[in-house]
Amino acid sequence: MTPERRYALDALLDALGLPFDAEVRVREAELDEVFSLLTLAAEREAELDEHGRPLPPADLAGPRVAEIAAGLGHERRPYPGGERFLVALTHDVDLLGAGGLMTAARRFARGRLREGTAFVLDALARHDPAFPLSRLGPPSTCFFLARQDDPRDGYPERYRPALPAALERARADGRELGLHASYRARDEPRSISAQASELRAALPSNSLLLSGLRHHYLRSAPERLAAELRAAGLRYDSSIGWPSLPGLRAGTPYPYRLWDPERREPGAWEVPLVLMDATLAEKRYLGLGADEAFAVATEALAPVAAHGGAVAILWHPPSHHRLLSRGYDRLYRRLLAWIEEQGGRTGTATETLDRWEARRPSRIEAGRAR
Repeated sequence: MTPERRYALDALLDALGLPFDAEVRVREAELDEVFSLLTLAAEREAELDEHGRPLPPADLAGPRVAEIAAGLGHERRPYPGGERFLVALTHDVDLLGAGGLMTAARRFARGRLREGTAFVLDALARHDPAFPLSRLGPPSTCFFLARQDDPRDGYPERYRPALPAALERARADGRELGLHASYRARDEPRSISAQASELRAALPSNSLLLSGLRHHYLRSAPERLAAELRAAGLRYDSSIGWPSLPGLRAGTPYPYRLWDPERREPGAWEVPLVLMDATLAEKRYLGLGADEAFAVATEALAPVAAHGGAVAILWHPPSHHRLLSRGYDRLYRRLLAWIEEQGGRTGTATETLDRWEARRPSRIEAGRAR
């Protein structure tokens, strides 16, 4: 069996929670399809948007990998805790050090009374409206920028002075901390490793343990992710999702190993990103109000629940602000309630990945089962 088909077979065994040496018969055509989906082969000919990101195809694959796994005649191994599916709650911290009384005055001058009021209240309470930590809800993962060398990376003159304290506060609040790679990171060799080191150094105690990565603007080079994560000493990425559309970009509702084309072997994990607040809210994408976005969001999560998946959702911190989120703070809470009602469990990205891996029997357990 070629390394490519072995990789696809391992992904199917992982989907079912079976040991890697389990005897399962899979057609070669199905293995080739799984390999093509997980390596995003169809995107090589895809049209790109203004940021160089592939646009979604007209015909979406949906949970195709899960469907192939379900057709192999083996029962999917349940999660140890009995939950039906898993959702990693994540936040990309694109802005820090926002607000202030001067900013509030400018908003009032422009007639933006709601924003001005929010900035005044936050300034008096010494809160950062761009990072309302107390309103982020249950345990989650926060991805922070370490480098801002492009205008689309925000305002470094505000972000960098505020970063050490934000990292300390987030860690003290029980959040997992991850690297949010800069806009240009995709174009610069060895940038991920360098930025991971820079983020670790940003914590005053110099004791930051990083496990995960997400590219800013979801602007990654998937074929290089395995090598980048290995060089940076990171366990997982969670950048594989469409900015413009909810759904399963790689055709799977499951975490999977990223393919390393140079080594022809699997590398670090990918936790698929199935849903983002900006996709729902921003006019350049779907432009939905909070109430109508709920149906779209639950539709995206439905196949994850149906197939016992484990994925990530992304809610930027300002979308948790009571006055600035246009109701998306309430939408987030509605989604969390829906996940619980459907038998799902939320957590950080690392917790989600730990629970996913815990489904697999140990070598001793697998041997006893024979």
